[in-house]
Amino acid sequence: MKERLYEILNEEKAHEIIPFLKKLTTEERKALVPTIKKLDREISKIVMTKNSYHTSGSANQHSIIDIASFVCMDQKHYGKNYWSLFRDKEQTEKILEWGCPDWFSDFINDSVDAEFTAFNYQDILGWAEKGYVQPRSELLGYHLSLQPYDLEKFPETLQTHFWYLCEFPSKSLPFTREWMPLVQKLISEKKIDRKRFLKECLLAANRNFNKNVTGWFMDAFNALKPSDDELIMLQDELMAGLASVQSKAVNTILAHLKKIVQDPAFRTGEFSYFLPNLLSSEVKTVVAASLTVTEKIFQKNKTRSENLGMALSAAFVNKDESIQTKAAKIILKYIPVSEEIKEALADYADNILANVRLELAQYIENRQLELDTVETERLELINEECKVQELESFEDLMFLLPQAIETPGNYYYDLVLAGLIRFADEADTGSVKLFEPVFQKACKTIAKWEVNHFNVLLCNLIINYGLLLLEKFPVELKNLEKIYKRTCEDEAAREVYSTYHKKLKPIKDIYAGGLAMEPFKHIAVRVFNQIASGDKTPLFSTITHEPCWISPEVLVERFEMYQNRNIKPDDLDLQLALQRCSLEKTSDALQLAQQKLKGEYQQLLLFFFNKNAAPKGKLEHPSWWITAGITRSPEMVFEEFKDFGYDDIPKEFLTGNYNWKTIDSKKNSYYPVELNISVPKYHLSKRPHQLFLEYFIAEQKNFSETPLFIWSFPNTLGNVFAKIIKDCLFYSGIAEVYERGLVLNTAQALHQMKKPLDAMGYLFLGTIFLDGDKVIRGTAAEIWLEHVSHKVMDNARLGQVIGLHEKLEWAPVKRFTDIVQHQMLNVSKDHNLALEELLTHILLQMETPVTNLKKILDIYHEILALNQSEVDKNLKEKLNNWKDNSSLKKICNLLLKK
Repeated sequence: MKERLYEILNEEKAHEIIPFLKKLTTEERKALVPTIKKLDREISKIVMTKNSYHTSGSANQHSIIDIASFVCMDQKHYGKNYWSLFRDKEQTEKILEWGCPDWFSDFINDSVDAEFTAFNYQDILGWAEKGYVQPRSELLGYHLSLQPYDLEKFPETLQTHFWYLCEFPSKSLPFTREWMPLVQKLISEKKIDRKRFLKECLLAANRNFNKNVTGWFMDAFNALKPSDDELIMLQDELMAGLASVQSKAVNTILAHLKKIVQDPAFRTGEFSYFLPNLLSSEVKTVVAASLTVTEKIFQKNKTRSENLGMALSAAFVNKDESIQTKAAKIILKYIPVSEEIKEALADYADNILANVRLELAQYIENRQLELDTVETERLELINEECKVQELESFEDLMFLLPQAIETPGNYYYDLVLAGLIRFADEADTGSVKLFEPVFQKACKTIAKWEVNHFNVLLCNLIINYGLLLLEKFPVELKNLEKIYKRTCEDEAAREVYSTYHKKLKPIKDIYAGGLAMEPFKHIAVRVFNQIASGDKTPLFSTITHEPCWISPEVLVERFEMYQNRNIKPDDLDLQLALQRCSLEKTSDALQLAQQKLKGEYQQLLLFFFNKNAAPKGKLEHPSWWITAGITRSPEMVFEEFKDFGYDDIPKEFLTGNYNWKTIDSKKNSYYPVELNISVPKYHLSKRPHQLFLEYFIAEQKNFSETPLFIWSFPNTLGNVFAKIIKDCLFYSGIAEVYERGLVLNTAQALHQMKKPLDAMGYLFLGTIFLDGDKVIRGTAAEIWLEHVSHKVMDNARLGQVIGLHEKLEWAPVKRFTDIVQHQMLNVSKDHNLALEELLTHILLQMETPVTNLKKILDIYHEILALNQSEVDKNLKEKLNNWKDNSSLKKICNLLLKK
């Protein structure tokens, strides 16, 4: 049986596969499944040629395996291949006639989740007629929506299936352009019920469709131009659609409600029920349109409408001045002063802007907004809350390993390295069984095409450690050999690609991911050698406090241990430890170093922990001293280091300070305004004492692990920020997911770091305040809020960065003003004062008015009123010049009065 299948495949006798399968019993077909799978893997291997690639199997061979798979396998083993078998429709029909699987109907019905199918609506109807498929409504609606033709061929298409299309359209594709005119034609010919279709279009607002599909139904509704009578008849659906999460649906419905609001049959009470949610929307057009409809209701009634008036107060959730002003005008014109409206507005009083507050003086209590004063907490990088819990056993290590694989490059990675050194040889016949799922996870992770470089090192280390354990525990870990063999087979299929780097071999021989990763590979190789030899000497660089810090006292203890045991430190490991050491409180560590250390160890740490100390004693390890110097005092030049031979490293890399400017690229319409940062080129120079830093700065390519290097240089982040800014933030309109991901990961790491910013930190933070991604801007605001609370935010420096960007309109001003209004305004008295300083220094950078400058001035006016402050004297001349601009005249005059 197997031999016959091999023969048919090897000789490509596609015409013989069906007769062969027909002769087999059910049990024989089932027994053939493993062979079919094996042959499928063999013919699917990629073969590279000079200019292209193809699979090792021919088209006929793939067809043979497709047929054999379909006939012999159950649905679970056959998978979800919705296209290969169905490419040849005639052949498919022949197979179904004699061998339609009992799972075929479920298989076809599940295709609504497929990205692509090689069968269509007509095929499904044909199969249904023959009894092969019992199509669900979802299936018919989905496939019909992909096919705007032959709608009158089958009577059930327009009678029934078209309405399934309205309820269950394609999830993956928007409707093709042929659909709209076709529907209009069929409605005009009375082949589709117009009123029912209008109703279905409105029901789409709340059917959880994607944005494109919902938009299509709204466009269809508009295209049919419903009459006022039809709109009155459809009020149930119109009102229900106001609760839609899709802003296009809500805006479409509001536009049509506006047409019938004067009609006596318009349901004012029902509309007022939805009004608070509409006015609380984050979409400005929805709020504005809702206010327009509300005003028309008041114009019609000319009488007091209490429910509508109470609901109208929700407009003041929105901090946009134009929205609040419009709502205030409606209140002043149509709603008399009463206790009820006063009470309703009182709930939003703290949110009402200063200018609007003045207009509504008779409706709201005239009181100064009371905000809490933030109790400043001292910022501590090293404290009990962030102390890392050390592993205490082999079992703890097994529990931690999967977490380290799932979150590559964070502090779990370091704890795993330390744990492997300490507990690798403590496995016994009982506990070693915990290792198998870890090994399997490592193999599954490393077998992927794209693997994080830290995971390449970690998983390779786990796998090679597992092979050592297999020799020691062959019975308990017998499955490891199968798992490893299967992983090696998967990798072998990829080795034909010239760009693929083999990951399953001794760790010293693998590609780590480029220059920047070389120090980590070096340390990982050392760890594996220690595991193999049973050497339990701890690393210097293992962190003691989240997310990446080493306590200075612990660093002294590690030096003492190496000193007492007369062990030579690993150069790169020790440098990484110095880079990660927290230097905010070092007095106790200084005393410990003085008491417990001697020689170069002592002199190095006395220099490192004392900002006023100069290098002393024998400087036998230049890389240690240079690293200590640039970590402790990056701006200082030490004469004692002048003969170390590092003069070829550009000073920007040592200080972490880079020249930058926002420039108007008049000749480049694609990037009209750019953030230009000067990052020198550096090629790694081989030297006796290589700096850990050199590997990172010599890395020329942009790679996804860059944000993770924050954990390696927490005291000197300038080089990481410069790389991210140059690669991902040179243009505010950059929309690629990859770049956005790098920026977000860097911003989140900075937030987690909780460390005062340096010059590049302020450039990065000021720039991401203007980023196109809302989550990134929100993270920037969170960093600002926290740093203000800890009194470590220099708002003047941050304001200068944002102002220099917006002076040339590097990004839309609205990005910044929106985040200020929603996250930064009225948090506390201290935050309001900080915001005033920030806005002042943004405005001081401005020269000629930019687009939406009024928005910044409105917020500035609001914050001055809240803080009871006066306009900065240096701004008054600018305001006098700007008031000549018609759109700025009113706000400039208001500010000049302060």
